Amino acid sequence: MPPTPDDAREPEDARRPEDAREPGDISGPEDAPTLATVLAAGAGEAVEVVTVPGGDAVPVRGIGVYDPGETFSARGHVLVATGVDASSPAAADVLRAAARAKAAALVLRRGAAGPAPRLLDVARTVPTALLTRAPWVEWTELIALLRAGLAQSGGAEGPHAEVPLGDLPALANAFATLVGGAVTIEDPESRVLAYSRTENGADPLRRLTILGQRVPRWRLAELGASGFLRTLWTSDDVVHRPAEERFPERLAIAVRAGEEVLGSLWVAADGTPLGPGARRALREAARTAAPHLLHHRLRTRTGSTRRTQAVRALIDGTADVPSAAATLGLAPHTPCVVLSVLALPGTGQSDPARALHLAALQATAHHPAGLTVREDDRHRLDVLLPLTPHPAEQGRAPQQGRAPEQSRPSGQPRPSGQPRPEDPLRDAKRLGRELAAAVRGAGARPLVAIGSVREELAGAAASHRAAHLVLRVLGAREGLPEVAGEDDVRAALDALRVTDAVAALTPPPDGPVRALLAYDEEHRTDLARTLAAYLDRFGDVPATAKLLAVHPNTLRYRLRRLHDLFGVDLADPDTRLVAELGLRAAGLLPWTTAPR
Repeated sequence: MPPTPDDAREPEDARRPEDAREPGDISGPEDAPTLATVLAAGAGEAVEVVTVPGGDAVPVRGIGVYDPGETFSARGHVLVATGVDASSPAAADVLRAAARAKAAALVLRRGAAGPAPRLLDVARTVPTALLTRAPWVEWTELIALLRAGLAQSGGAEGPHAEVPLGDLPALANAFATLVGGAVTIEDPESRVLAYSRTENGADPLRRLTILGQRVPRWRLAELGASGFLRTLWTSDDVVHRPAEERFPERLAIAVRAGEEVLGSLWVAADGTPLGPGARRALREAARTAAPHLLHHRLRTRTGSTRRTQAVRALIDGTADVPSAAATLGLAPHTPCVVLSVLALPGTGQSDPARALHLAALQATAHHPAGLTVREDDRHRLDVLLPLTPHPAEQGRAPQQGRAPEQSRPSGQPRPSGQPRPEDPLRDAKRLGRELAAAVRGAGARPLVAIGSVREELAGAAASHRAAHLVLRVLGAREGLPEVAGEDDVRAALDALRVTDAVAALTPPPDGPVRALLAYDEEHRTDLARTLAAYLDRFGDVPATAKLLAVHPNTLRYRLRRLHDLFGVDLADPDTRLVAELGLRAAGLLPWTTAPR
């Protein structure tokens, strides 16, 4: 659903030219938000005010990122210098440059030693305020807080404008008055953060959602299957859900800070149909809600960070399992499986990072919910999926005198003869398909690898390693499904394990494959790829020539050069084995037509 004109956003470019003023004058329109109101609307707890020479009533026009390579006008902007520590010698020069650009304030990273004396000396002589960022806040979060605070303090009217920052129940009631319906505020995992009072009693779905403190799983499954959730998370506009047999119509909109989804607002008709102005009012509410949800997230960030660290420690194999399980609210003997998702650039314009963010939202909406860890630098998402135990195991008492996690060696497969589900990967396969659809819906190309099912959380690291091996196979070979487990790529997986096991031994420093690769690099020849194709086609000259699109005589000439230059005797089985292992280690096998 495309955004409407009245959903236009605050421009993000902090470097556009401003009207000319006297040197050192950073004043602005009388009705402009001030530094005090911007900080009070969200970012105040995330920064420390070091100096404010002109007072905190200085007008703020925008938020920008300081770039030392540019000369720009940032009159009235708050600039963040992401790579500068307040204790560094360069900090004073950065503050002078910000003052020359007529910035309202400059934010630096707070160093362990505090602001350098030279920086404090400069701060007392320039009109630009000096702030430092708290160490527990990331730069992206701080920028989002500042921008949300600027939007919040920029003239909001109505009952929601008077709600104290972070008072979500009061905010829900104010939004209900504004929109004319019953409001719930939810986080990205569909958990209820706050809800408004109702005049005519809650409808059955709203009652279930509030009592369960989250949207029922069956409802999330319906919304996911219909594409409603995907539309909600990818659109900037209001999404409409028509009335159903027992449930009134609903409007929903995602609350964002830039591209990041902070949560959502839902409005249900309360006794009477929603009015014609409800959509516009809900758009305004979403903009107002952003600093409140950012504030809520910062307040709960410690717990969220602990959960993320617990998941990462489990899949890395470094966790104290009982402690990590307690943090995640799971029993140590909970069965689990790890999925790894890779988002590759699609055919058109695509953003792999955004695709993974949508996949993470999909994982948390799944039943059972997946626990996610993001690897931004690799465009990869790892999902730890707790599995529902087989009915024969539910309620099983541990052996007397032994803790549940000690009843079986940690992370080991179940001994034969014990009951287990018909398809232990059923939930994982379903989630894998949902994750692939989420990535594909964002324009990226998905690869989803499913690791081995493990009987306890202590086995998560082994499942994680298996998923990454499957992911390597999917990335190296053509013609494989975009969602696969170990059994789907068993032969290729075994070959990869063998190659990894002997990678330190082959090819040797003076071996033919290494010399062959060096020769191709120096002479711009294609002998290594020729050898790889020949081995891939089991020595069939016509088939290899067709694969390489060359004449068979050309292929025979190249094979003779391999023997003459490097002593590669392709009639010797040992030579073929060592050559194939070396080519696998070099990434030339298994064969693919895609460029390496």
